[in-house]
Amino acid sequence: MIFEVTPEHIEALSDSDLRTLVGYLAEQETVREGHSPSSVTFGGHQNAKDGGVDVRVDLKNLANAGYIPRAQSGFQVKAEDMSASAIQQEMCPGGKLRPAIIELGKADGAYVIVSSKGRSLQKVCK
Repeated sequence: MIFEVTPEHIEALSDSDLRTLVGYLAEQETVREGHSPSSVTFGGHQNAKDGGVDVRVDLKNLANAGYIPRAQSGFQVKAEDMSASAIQQEMCPGGKLRPAIIELGKADGAYVIVSSKGRSLQKVCK
């Protein structure tokens, strides 16, 4: 029997379960590419202040990172369908870009929003 995950399975996950899934997938991807799983951090209370990053990846190099976009990558996990304005509000509360995103940019990193309920891609930045 082959285990198949459907979009409906992903949509049914809570914020906390989705964050755990993204964290485990990031760990597995780093291990698959020869990195230590300790380069991935996540956990704690889902609603704790995290600066807009739920899962962090901190690799020494990006020679082999598979689906991890950059050596420094941050994933914000949301179990909701996010409109362009909701994404902008998440990234720029009060109209100011989150410091965590600024730091990722300075490190030539990546910031990824993972939304489990959205089915369309939307352009946020012009």
